[in-house]
Amino acid sequence: MDTERERLMRLNRILSMVIECNQALVRAKEEKELISNIQEILQREGFFSEITCESRPDLAKYKTHLVFPLVTNGESFGCFHVYTNNQLGDIEYTVIKDLSADIAYSIKALRDRRALEISEERYRSLFENAPVALLEEDFSSIKEYLDRLKSLDLDIDDLERYLDEHSEEVMDCLNKIRIIDVNNACIELYKAKNKEELLSTLDSIIREESIDIGKRLIISLYKDETHFEGENINYTLDGKRLIVYTKTFFLPGYEDTLERVIVSVVDITEQRNLEISLRNSRQEIENALEETITAFSKTVELKDPYIAGHQIRVSKLSYEIAKRMNLKDEDVELIKNVGLLHDTGKITIPGEILNKPGRLTPMEFEIIKLHPQAGYEILSEIKYFSNVAEIILQHHERLNGSGYPKGLKDGEILLPARIVAVADVVEAMLSHRPYRPGYSLEEVINELEKGKGILYDPDVVNICVEILKGGFSF
Repeated sequence: MDTERERLMRLNRILSMVIECNQALVRAKEEKELISNIQEILQREGFFSEITCESRPDLAKYKTHLVFPLVTNGESFGCFHVYTNNQLGDIEYTVIKDLSADIAYSIKALRDRRALEISEERYRSLFENAPVALLEEDFSSIKEYLDRLKSLDLDIDDLERYLDEHSEEVMDCLNKIRIIDVNNACIELYKAKNKEELLSTLDSIIREESIDIGKRLIISLYKDETHFEGENINYTLDGKRLIVYTKTFFLPGYEDTLERVIVSVVDITEQRNLEISLRNSRQEIENALEETITAFSKTVELKDPYIAGHQIRVSKLSYEIAKRMNLKDEDVELIKNVGLLHDTGKITIPGEILNKPGRLTPMEFEIIKLHPQAGYEILSEIKYFSNVAEIILQHHERLNGSGYPKGLKDGEILLPARIVAVADVVEAMLSHRPYRPGYSLEEVINELEKGKGILYDPDVVNICVEILKGGFSF
């Protein structure tokens, strides 16, 4: 389904490109201008990396090299060499091939000093049989409305405010648009019985939900832009709501009157519904993960009531430091989660050691030092937490190698671990313990400055001190 929709979207762009090329054919006054304009349009609106009138070996880096002879009535005017990394479908190839014939005919006409006329028969065939829904519409009502708006001499900001305040005028203008013709794909899209039924039912297709895109269309035309595209809400004749991607372009010679405008329509309802479903599913997964992380964090606190809230506070300060360091959003979120889980390994430490009111003996401290390794082993078993586990293993390492469990030095320690290490020390020093009162902010900052570059990452310390002096509070 997605492949088919993507194909229709590509065809929509190809058709738009062909119409624009036809306009260039009509307007060109000389051969050089015609070739230059066509090349620019094909590269800008098409799916091609390079367009040239001669074969160029230096463009061999592209996967596909297509050659379109410029031939009409047996007379050759060279070739177009198209270089691209995209694969063209059969229909797209045919459209470009036919365009090459039109270009050759235009060149011949220019050389012969004859006026060029676009083949109505070929236009009708392209219009009727296009796999994308196409409507030919009369935008005269919008033209009249634009003339009135321009008489008010509004700048764009004033125009936007005016349209917001007079939305009933916008809807009235849209309802006066007349459908001149529709193609077979359009009849099928809107579930009409035949062309005649669809031609008289614009008000069934367009409803109040189209006001926003109507305002944007009017603003685009007010600015004399030649193309307009956007998403809109339409309805089939049996009442089904559609989310559609639309694009408008003018037929040659009607740019001023807007009496003949082509509107292409692609149904993207399923695509948008799928995106909404995926966003909802992702949010549910993220909520479940957040609840899991919180549960892990609270499990440690239940065993060690003296550090209740410690992991949350470390997470908060780590998060602030990471943001100030302009890390990527995903890295900031990772560091936040590490803060919430960094002491997970303490659930393996005996409660009498964790809850001891006095200072620990050297042997007891050696047991406490096992908690980073224990946290790593617990969380590395969970695929989602594999990155978190590695950082938790290092959060007690120090730059000079005096940390634990591996005695890593400087560049061996991951940046997230350096951030959490500083936040962990700050929170521990500021908090009260049964065997000592909490340190003052000044004492904490002095400790950080004393260990900067020796124990702690200098950049992390500088930013943390800046945050603390700025009035940060847990």
